[in-house]
Amino acid sequence: MQSNNPLRRPFPDRDFGRSTIMGKAKVSVFVFAVLFFLRPQGIHFSGRNVFLTCLGYGLVTFLVSIAYDYITSKLLGWRRNGDHWTLGRWIMDSGLLLACISIGNFFYYNATVGWTAFHPIVLAGITIPTVIIGLFPIAASGMAIQLRAEREHQRVAGQVQLATAVTTAAKNGRLVDLADSGFSIDPNNLLFCESRQNYVRCVYLAKGEAQEETIRATLSGLEQQLQATTILRCHRSYLVNPNHIRQARGNAQGLRLTLVGIEEEVPVSRAYVAVLRSLMVG
Repeated sequence: MQSNNPLRRPFPDRDFGRSTIMGKAKVSVFVFAVLFFLRPQGIHFSGRNVFLTCLGYGLVTFLVSIAYDYITSKLLGWRRNGDHWTLGRWIMDSGLLLACISIGNFFYYNATVGWTAFHPIVLAGITIPTVIIGLFPIAASGMAIQLRAEREHQRVAGQVQLATAVTTAAKNGRLVDLADSGFSIDPNNLLFCESRQNYVRCVYLAKGEAQEETIRATLSGLEQQLQATTILRCHRSYLVNPNHIRQARGNAQGLRLTLVGIEEEVPVSRAYVAVLRSLMVG
């Protein structure tokens, strides 16, 4: 059951990738524009090229942001997806990133003034107010992003449920040996497939009951093998058979599907919501 506390509800995924880099670039351009055009109080440019100095702050912001996401995601293994990735965690993560950016720009500022302000008190005076003040717009924007995503996905979930009410059961077809593993199944009976590193967990219906088999394969390989069937990709770690959807519910990260014969939910990430919607209600 979804919590009434927005801080504990799922927040849209933020996996490291091209979209992350583009988002950081936009923020960095915004930082440059604010400094160059508004000249906030406390920023001194005497004797320096204003354009290049402001560009430097934007570049430092971009590099620190990318380094922070890469180190925490790729090296430290922080996961910014799934039910544990909530609005509260996103706010804390954004605050930590903001602190790192402040520290990076503190070093950059000192490099431009001959290290005359290189002192821990100055660093604290810059970083602490920046983080405290910055958390307010961060929290407000985060709640807006979460609410907008929840409403959109809940709307799509309602449409999918309506569509599944009139979906006819698939007829029996030929057996397929999945990935030459020796495990043969009628694709119409598959419920979903879940990637588990070098293996794939296949959950299927047999005589009306859910059963499962784990085979050595890749999800991409199975997706290609089953492309002529109703099975489709719904998440980077899941394939699903839309003919067996019993119920759908939406949250900020996408949809959660309940299938016939099982209580376990299958996630549909935001990138695949439109694909499922077009298939089920198009």
